[in-house]
Amino acid sequence: MIDIQRSEECCGCTACVNACPLNCIEMRADKEGFYYPHVDMDKCIDCHKCEKVCPVINSPQVGAKPPAILARTNNKKILGRSTSGGVFTQIALEIVKEGGVVYGVIYDDNFMVCHERISDVKDIPKLSGSKYVQSDLGSVFSKVKSDVDAGLKVAFCGTPCQVAGLKNYLGKDYENILLVDLVCHGVPSPKLWKDYVDYLQKKNGKLKYVNFRSKRLGYHVSVMEEVFENGKRQIGSARTNLMSKCFFKNVADRPICYECPFKTVSRVSDITIFDGWHAPDYVSGLKDDDKGYTIILQHSDKWKSFINIDKCFELYDIDVDKAISMDGRMAVKSVARPDGRDVFYDMLEKDGIVKTVDSLFPISIFDHIIEKFKLLLKKLGVLQKVKKLKR
Repeated sequence: MIDIQRSEECCGCTACVNACPLNCIEMRADKEGFYYPHVDMDKCIDCHKCEKVCPVINSPQVGAKPPAILARTNNKKILGRSTSGGVFTQIALEIVKEGGVVYGVIYDDNFMVCHERISDVKDIPKLSGSKYVQSDLGSVFSKVKSDVDAGLKVAFCGTPCQVAGLKNYLGKDYENILLVDLVCHGVPSPKLWKDYVDYLQKKNGKLKYVNFRSKRLGYHVSVMEEVFENGKRQIGSARTNLMSKCFFKNVADRPICYECPFKTVSRVSDITIFDGWHAPDYVSGLKDDDKGYTIILQHSDKWKSFINIDKCFELYDIDVDKAISMDGRMAVKSVARPDGRDVFYDMLEKDGIVKTVDSLFPISIFDHIIEKFKLLLKKLGVLQKVKKLKR
């Protein structure tokens, strides 16, 4: 049976829950808000299926170093609302248009982050944009298996540990499922995100829209954008945005993220996706229009049979080692656990997000001045020129 002795031993992928034949495992949140499996010993029959599918105990085998591709969707609407090059959203659109289904991360009606089964084209926009929170998977793995066994064309996108867990749970290779993982920084807890959303709505009214990586100031100026039903809009980078600051200071990640066993170039997914910040450095003559590109590590050719990639994307073959060294170092190296991590969630529980951030890494008046200056430069149309000079 699954018996978690240290929080660093579990990635929260839910493979064990879905594999249990008697439904005697449930995910429960710890004091930090991260979910871990708990076994009902009165029901457990020691079949060990939960252990066999755990990707931490049984890491799936990976292949050789993959080729790398620089890509961007040809769909301008998708590109505009995507974090980088819009690769997965475009793949999802094509699959659903052909009668298939996709599983990806969305915000629910309360702005909580969860995996959702999508079979209608009108719901595809929900997939766009990064959500820097550990998603609620629920019973998604079993739904994926039902769809795959029914012969549907399926795509699943998640963190490397989620994809590895799903791969183990499925138990064999299926030709009709495309597995997409992403280069993951680490995941904060749903509890932190809920506390932040509650704070936002108490201060500004009901939330209408949120984007962790808005392109409002351009692709190269990462800002978090929040819009409220009363028309108020706020934009801030990790310099002034509370949630972004917690994320980029690395104090909020799940414990296993600091020693992630899935940080490898070769992976069990069919493709791995991540930001192509240095696109012009990979392709001679390519201009940086500040709209974003995605780097794809191609672990299999399967995505080429799922959609017409030449029709859907702008594509360039690039050097994989250069891509990893310039933009994908997080693919192979975990973030360091900062000293503040030991007290962060205790302070959050006691004092709330505002006082916690103010205590650990205070936001100054100067920080707010810089943010306002960036907005002014954007309005004047010179922000991108400044970024190019810095690069």
